[in-house]
Amino acid sequence: KKEESEDSPKEEKKVKKVEKPKIKPSLFKKFYDRGDLHVHIEHKASGNTIQWKTPPETLDFNYYLPIFFDGLREKKDPYCFLAREGVISLLNAGQGKVLQVIPQIIVPLKEALNTR
Repeated sequence: KKEESEDSPKEEKKVKKVEKPKIKPSLFKKFYDRGDLHVHIEHKASGNTIQWKTPPETLDFNYYLPIFFDGLREKKDPYCFLAREGVISLLNAGQGKVLQVIPQIIVPLKEALNTR
């Protein structure tokens, strides 16, 4: 009987499909789709650039910087482009204003890093 069990085909192991975790839409996407953000894309022959409707220096960093950091977890354009370029612009524009916002950007930054 040992020979019969060795020669019989073995049962195939079922392989579970690994599902990608679903990423909930970011606040950045929600606000951009509603038109609440003061930013849009300017299309040029040399490449796309970010265009601010309001100078970034005048924006409330406590409100806008966490939203832009939350947008870093987006993977589709134009959201990922605008969020990335917006974060860079806000960090460059808000020399002394960024330090007080750091506690508010920790969670959105962590979520963005976990989605990549």
